[in-house]
Amino acid sequence: MKFVVVGMVRLSEIDQIKLGKELMKLSIKDISNKVSKLYFLQIGNIDNDILEFIKNLAIPYKITISKENYSSGWTFKNNESLDDLYKTIDDDCDWVLYPDMDDLLPENINEILETANVKDSKVIRFHFIECFGSVDDVIEIKQGYPIGPHFKAVKYSSNITFHGSDGFNEPKGPLCRYETNFCVRHLRYANFECLQKRKEMNYFQDYFLKNHNTIKFIEGQTINYYRK
Repeated sequence: MKFVVVGMVRLSEIDQIKLGKELMKLSIKDISNKVSKLYFLQIGNIDNDILEFIKNLAIPYKITISKENYSSGWTFKNNESLDDLYKTIDDDCDWVLYPDMDDLLPENINEILETANVKDSKVIRFHFIECFGSVDDVIEIKQGYPIGPHFKAVKYSSNITFHGSDGFNEPKGPLCRYETNFCVRHLRYANFECLQKRKEMNYFQDYFLKNHNTIKFIEGQTINYYRK
């Protein structure tokens, strides 16, 4: 089944600091390959090379300049910013993907949407695997890693709002959930610069100050593979 899928992403100045522009571009390119249109909520000042990168994508896009200061770190207003971003969607579509800038969704996302559709699910949540040192190296697997659940896709409805629950960024309302075993790669610690920037922030987890073994990421594997 072919769906009309759009993506919405917060284009935040803080990501230029904590993630770096090359990983931002990687994330933007990744989501652009999975959707027919991209919606951005620009939060703060974004450098011209990022804006030019978006302009040169092969799909339509819309950038809305935020009038709100959503803060950062643990005080970041996830739900409010997603509400505002969601309201900018002005196309008919079946599904909305909403990864953060430091997320890489599975390549088989359309299959995941099909499964959710068959189950009459309206929202999809994923477990995360942490990249550590590179986008292809996944942190050693211990209890609690992969981490999750995080909501990253919702069947489009004009009245959606977002709130927090047992996962992050859940659409509000009695929506049937589909929890897939396919994992989102999290780029928070994907390179040395990311690690150093996170150490300077107020929400760096002590767990990631330790030395870790890594395994190679394999596209199409599931959480069960990474937990073995």
